[in-house]
Amino acid sequence: MVIDLAYWAPLYPELALALLIPVLLLVDLAVGRKRPLVIQAVCLAGLVLVGWTCFAAADGAMFGGAFLMDRLARLLKFAGVLLSIVAFVYAPRDLREAGALRGEYYLLGLFALLGVFVTASAGSLLTLYLGLELLALALYTLVALQRDSARAAEAAMKYFVLGAIGSGAMLYGMSLLYGLSGSLLLSETATLAPEGGGAYVAAALVLTGVAFKLGAVPFHQWVADAYDGPPLGVAVLLATVPKLASFALIVRLLVDGISASQEQWNLLLIVMAVASLSLGTIVAMAQTQAARLLAWAAIAHVGFLLLGVVAGGGEGLSAALFYTLVYVLMAAGAFGVVIALEKQAAPLDSLRGLYRRHPGMAFIMLLIMLSMIGIPPLAGFLAKWQVLMVLVDQGFTALAVVAVIFAVVGAYYYLRIIRLMFMEAPREQEQERLKPGWGASAMLGANGLALVVIGVWPNPLLELCRAAFGPG
Repeated sequence: MVIDLAYWAPLYPELALALLIPVLLLVDLAVGRKRPLVIQAVCLAGLVLVGWTCFAAADGAMFGGAFLMDRLARLLKFAGVLLSIVAFVYAPRDLREAGALRGEYYLLGLFALLGVFVTASAGSLLTLYLGLELLALALYTLVALQRDSARAAEAAMKYFVLGAIGSGAMLYGMSLLYGLSGSLLLSETATLAPEGGGAYVAAALVLTGVAFKLGAVPFHQWVADAYDGPPLGVAVLLATVPKLASFALIVRLLVDGISASQEQWNLLLIVMAVASLSLGTIVAMAQTQAARLLAWAAIAHVGFLLLGVVAGGGEGLSAALFYTLVYVLMAAGAFGVVIALEKQAAPLDSLRGLYRRHPGMAFIMLLIMLSMIGIPPLAGFLAKWQVLMVLVDQGFTALAVVAVIFAVVGAYYYLRIIRLMFMEAPREQEQERLKPGWGASAMLGANGLALVVIGVWPNPLLELCRAAFGPG
């Protein structure tokens, strides 16, 4: 029997990742908890190979169009691999202190990444739902990884219950789409006429599920607890990799799957975008825990992302994709610094005098905070600028003004972090110099450098984002 490798070429990333998972499981069984760095090394080496397959895979459709490998899927999958590597480098220090550094962390992280892969390549309602649930189940378990922590257990339960509600609503909407169109393929549901109550109800239910996966208002209640409850090593993964699946969900389900109802769901997106921007920004100003501040800031950033989707068209979607990629890079770096503070539940006060304890880390956090504010020439400025310009070009000037207002207001809590790092003295019990380890230090340096490079030389990433929605 001869296996036709060319036939399976679009599936190379999924096949490589599916092969890495049992290999890592065997390594975990062999070395146990005695040598967690061995498991980490095997995982990182395997992810490098998976990243290579993202480029080796051929474009095409499989299983009757239920699975698609295109430029958008390729970019999201490679970004997912990079973010997983970043998270797996940052996480061990915090997980070790929390007593949760086990092989299960890496295995569940890989299952979550596989869910992102499947979601990014979804060409049917069934494939899309399978990918999302694979991702969700892995994340629920990750949040509960610290078994002896009441906070983690509470966060996991809230996340699971609310996630089940969101998934149920989306599944019901998908079933209505299938009943109305007679097909599971997104290319078929896209032609569904928006007239009739059934189509409106389906669009509303689907949008409910999308909003939950994004953490957009009013379906945001799980975000702060899910970020703050588990160890920060879990939170850094939760704050980054799933965002790629959420963006894929928007494109595959809303833009590709129910494009005929765009006028209806666009109005709902506008409401959710403005609500997320306003509530996320205002509540973040009152936070005293680093993880909760980053959680509420993430909700505000989701609002900005949704504005790019509202603008529509290739330019709007490419701006939203660029914003997503830049945001997850900033979020990963911010969590990396917080993890290095050696505090499992890091209060903002633990950032006091960071410049004296570790000048390099303080400078990297400065770059990240300025980028989140949107100060040129950093990547965050360009990401916001792209969204604002496409809003103005498409006639959504009022939305652009609202976005600018809340971006200015949101600068308060980022500037507060900068003030704590550079203008406050360290607390008495935190006078010693931080030693984050060479791996985390190198990754933090790469994080900060990437924000500068993308801000100064954005064309390569911008072209990739535009090509993902271009013809051909």
